[in-house]
Amino acid sequence: MTDVPAAQTAATTDSKPAAKKGPRGQVIVFGNWCKGCGICVAFCPTGVLALDDDDHPIVVLPEKCTACHWCDTHCPDLAIIVKKIEN
Repeated sequence: MTDVPAAQTAATTDSKPAAKKGPRGQVIVFGNWCKGCGICVAFCPTGVLALDDDDHPIVVLPEKCTACHWCDTHCPDLAIIVKKIEN
């Protein structure tokens, strides 16, 4: 087994990029286009969306958006847009 100097081990550990914190996407819902099917809410992997009293999606946890684009890709009414946030 080869011994690795402590300085080299520390340099390797410190060189990893930090994990991104905060939202990676901004969700915009066009309520007047939405028919209220709820697909976006049911399948959002991070729970960003919820249904309001009229069964239309609203953004309840914007900080959890990962910009996966599941909601805007699968919306049958094209009523959702996800804009990527550059940090």
